[in-house]
Amino acid sequence: MRIPRTSARTWRMACVSAALAAAAGSALALDKSGLIFVAADNAPAAPVNSAPGMPGRADPDRGAGQDESVDKAKQAVEDGAITTKIKTKLLATKDLKSTDIHVKTTNGKVDVTGTVPSKQQHDMALDAIRGVEGVSSVNDNLKVSAR
Repeated sequence: MRIPRTSARTWRMACVSAALAAAAGSALALDKSGLIFVAADNAPAAPVNSAPGMPGRADPDRGAGQDESVDKAKQAVEDGAITTKIKTKLLATKDLKSTDIHVKTTNGKVDVTGTVPSKQQHDMALDAIRGVEGVSSVNDNLKVSAR
């Protein structure tokens, strides 16, 4: 196999073509014969979609509800954190059987359901729940049932 010799002029032309193509945002390709092809991106840009709510167009109503959804998400995270703190505190409370106590938090308001074996444990559970930071009120649906 013989490699063809290229002249200095051919190399210069190739380098100039490459520089011009790069400056113009075009692509270069070399074929089997050693010729350089310059491909320019002259294709028209895709039209911007004009339908509301589609990519490429700002929806004027979209920004208004974002603050509400962000606030709802923050509140849901805060409520989840309060519920976790309550359950942790109930489990850590000595002499309290908290496995049958169910907790749900909505906007800082805690709904407590389930059963406990005695009135004393009922009071201990409510005291523990009220002692958690972020609890604004407690809806007590805890039942006392001796087993």
